[in-house]
Amino acid sequence: MNGQSSRRYLGIELGGSRRTAVVCLEYEPSERKVYLVDTRSQIHGSREETADEALLRTVKELNPFAIGVDAPLTFPPCIVCRENTCPGASDCNQEPVRWMREEARNRRWPKSKFPPPYTHRPMDLLLRGRWQDDAPMPIPAEEAFGSGRAPLAARMSYLRRHLLCARIVEVNPRFALLGLSEWYRISVRELRRCRDLEHGAENRFTILNKIAEKNSFPELPQVVLYMTELVALAKELSAFDGLLCALMALYADLNLLEAPEINPDWGWVARPIRPGSLSRREGIWGSS
Repeated sequence: MNGQSSRRYLGIELGGSRRTAVVCLEYEPSERKVYLVDTRSQIHGSREETADEALLRTVKELNPFAIGVDAPLTFPPCIVCRENTCPGASDCNQEPVRWMREEARNRRWPKSKFPPPYTHRPMDLLLRGRWQDDAPMPIPAEEAFGSGRAPLAARMSYLRRHLLCARIVEVNPRFALLGLSEWYRISVRELRRCRDLEHGAENRFTILNKIAEKNSFPELPQVVLYMTELVALAKELSAFDGLLCALMALYADLNLLEAPEINPDWGWVARPIRPGSLSRREGIWGSS
């Protein structure tokens, strides 16, 4: 990150079955501290404006440098294919589909379980495969054009044309939190229970407290959260996920995310770098 002026980072949880939430952070490079600017956990339409208009108005008011969003930013290869004749997934020569076939073979998935390239992206295979291998517990991962994600992908395709910012980063809050757990010593029990109906708010509060504590890595900025902010973010799961999205947008700017393992044009999801790599900071956007 060049210069010493502060920047704002926005996290958008588009919601799906939940209402849209927006969380805004501001990073002060001279202090190396991150402050919560605003949380809006129930953005919806009214008689005067649609839900999209309300969201875009909110983003414009907050004026972020970068945005992290919990929604697919790219489409499966079949959706954007311009070939007049389709040879089928088994014989397709499009590079992302070839990569998907190779990945499925390497993981020894039977042909009957080959993820179809009209609902899946290469990134979705990583979420279902290699990234699960590294996880201390199973993480639900839905394909980009599954029944729950396809409407979000379509909505985000429309919204991003109207979002004026330097960068937009795709975030999967579950995997983002999994990466942060290595930085902030979040336990597997807390990860498992942070989305429970009964114990979720309590565990989210504990997780947020750990993120706001003085961390052990000098490369990480200090996240400042006051008690009222901790309680509000823990109470609303959509706001909690919005915070994770905002943090990923910030960490992308600070080179604290893993570099893509695949062509990022096919889609990529923000993933915090491992603690052992923090000093090298070989991040996604180049040197800071």
